[in-house]
Amino acid sequence: MKIAMVAGGTGGHIYPALTLADELKKRGHEIIFFGAKDRLEKKVVPQRGYELIAYDIHSTKGGLISKAHSALTMLITYFRAKKDLKGFDLVFGFGNYISLPIVKAAKSLKIKIVLHEQNSFLGKANKVLYKDCDLLIASYKESLEEIKGDKAIYIGNPQSSIAHLYHYDEKVLKDMGIDADKKVVTIFMGSLGSESVNKILKEYFKLCTDIDYEIIFATGDKEYAKFENEAYPHVHIFKRIDGARVMASSTLVITRSGASTIAEIIALHKAAILIPSPYVANNHQYHNAKALSDKGAALLLNEKELDAKVLKRTVEDLLKDEARQKLLSTNLEAFDTEDVNERIIKELEKLWK
Repeated sequence: MKIAMVAGGTGGHIYPALTLADELKKRGHEIIFFGAKDRLEKKVVPQRGYELIAYDIHSTKGGLISKAHSALTMLITYFRAKKDLKGFDLVFGFGNYISLPIVKAAKSLKIKIVLHEQNSFLGKANKVLYKDCDLLIASYKESLEEIKGDKAIYIGNPQSSIAHLYHYDEKVLKDMGIDADKKVVTIFMGSLGSESVNKILKEYFKLCTDIDYEIIFATGDKEYAKFENEAYPHVHIFKRIDGARVMASSTLVITRSGASTIAEIIALHKAAILIPSPYVANNHQYHNAKALSDKGAALLLNEKELDAKVLKRTVEDLLKDEARQKLLSTNLEAFDTEDVNERIIKELEKLWK
């Protein structure tokens, strides 16, 4: 097949698409990405060796002038995509406003359309596009509850396929300078980091002078300068970490609840404290975290209620309670799905034939 992967905006949309693309490429399918000129995909997609057809397209956020400008860029993108999509067998949209005009263009060309929803309920773009698609693949069973018709199936997030490859590895910790004989708490708030949560973490680290566990903290790209000259006992500071690999060797994870991170936590069956970002569209991260916490599969802490003492108490209570850690891990199994990429590819090939 010649497949157009429409993924852009944030890592939660892009990285699952790249993970699936890698597997499709191994099977001989041709993959070309479609996205925006000024978003994360412009950097990440070419780095992974894929062609990116990029458009000057803008979000619908903002006032009346901004919305009018967005509508114009979407209309222009729609007509350009109609030309660029000729000859493709399938368009696979991963949500975000970027997918709206491109998937609509595919519909006008009668190209097969598959959508993927990474979050626990449908985003605005996928809600609009659902009537046009041939199939929607959900990462959560909860997504299916709001969808009418039989075009949606629950398979999972392609990102979990990577996490399933990792297991506890003492060498990972030792290479990072961590005492592998102690319990390890890994903390990260996404690739850029969180200015608001990192302020709380600074105060938490000051309280950790006599703890009996080790902390791995990834600041994020934008926040590293604030920490690179800081030193705290038992705290190991990095700009970035290999998230799934390090989580697999950790006792406990503290993180945001973006779709890709949640997929990795589920695949690893890792006890986690989730701090949803209140700054994302449609409050997706809160609903992702709540889907797990409602089933006893993770702890949810709202950022507005968080302070250093609350965080320290929550972490240490959970570290001492191995039965609760095990229960969180066991409850994550209900969300886990094996062979996500394999199952998605079978669905795509059925549509193609």
